[in-house]
Amino acid sequence: MTVLQRAIFGLLVCVSLATYPALADSKGENAEKFVAKLGETALSMVTNKDLVGDARREEFRKLLQANFDMAWIGQFVLGKHWRRASPDQRETYLKLFEESVVFTYTNQFDEYSGQTFEVTGNTEADRFTMVKSKIVDPANPESSVLVDWRLIEDNGNFKIVDVVIEGISMGITQRNEYSAVIDSNGGKIDSLLVKMEEILENLRKRA
Repeated sequence: MTVLQRAIFGLLVCVSLATYPALADSKGENAEKFVAKLGETALSMVTNKDLVGDARREEFRKLLQANFDMAWIGQFVLGKHWRRASPDQRETYLKLFEESVVFTYTNQFDEYSGQTFEVTGNTEADRFTMVKSKIVDPANPESSVLVDWRLIEDNGNFKIVDVVIEGISMGITQRNEYSAVIDSNGGKIDSLLVKMEEILENLRKRA
């Protein structure tokens, strides 16, 4: 599991809710509450020992679709290659992208060991709101990981579109990895789809 995956996993399974004012009505404060609520929901899911297998994956998929703009993220990650992709390739890619995320993180649910997640503030830039947080491992409390969650807002509804861990963008890192696969195979987008299928099959075997 990469440091980026660990950080996403940190939000979804390691939560200690921050305390908020009774009346938090600014955009930034509402964004903080959104991230904290997501963590609360995810923690309930992870610690529910009766939720396993397909049921666990479907509950996680609902959480993912409700809180992350998967189409936005998927298109951003494919980058310049999105414009060259056919409608069928785009559809296949987005399905593989979401399925890989679902299996990657539900496969890791059992790794939760008491880590805590704390929302620490927010900043606003252009149309994005960045919610700042840190993840602390109880086994090594002096070594916290700083995580920023990039959100977009539409009519009062927030969606996460990127995660930045210690200054490293998850979206940009994944985009570079995907682009490298395509570029090393003569620019063929199908080469990435084949690779994603292989990775997903391995994830399914470990589920």
